[in-house]
Amino acid sequence: MSAATGKIQMLVTPDRLDAAAVDDFKKEFRQVLETSAVGVVVDLSRTMFIDSAGLGALVSLLKSCNQHGKRLAMASPTAQIRQIIELTRLHRLLDIYDGVEAAKNAVLK
Repeated sequence: MSAATGKIQMLVTPDRLDAAAVDDFKKEFRQVLETSAVGVVVDLSRTMFIDSAGLGALVSLLKSCNQHGKRLAMASPTAQIRQIIELTRLHRLLDIYDGVEAAKNAVLK
């Protein structure tokens, strides 16, 4: 689910960001890239499960944002999702914030 907030596009990840959900998520993200927003915030607060396909989608989103000159921030990951991101060392690539407002502020800097 995406929502525009001025210069920022919000994406809310599904309850499960897995192989079954990744195609829909990527489609929605491609639509976001076509907007005039300067940045994208991905709200991970609802996501309770992520697999390698979901992690790959997040990395793909980062690459696409970089190619389109947009900033990307992850917001509000659950403890379990944060742990998986850290175990896979993706926290070194992805900008992760505890809340949506902090992520929005970072994207607008």
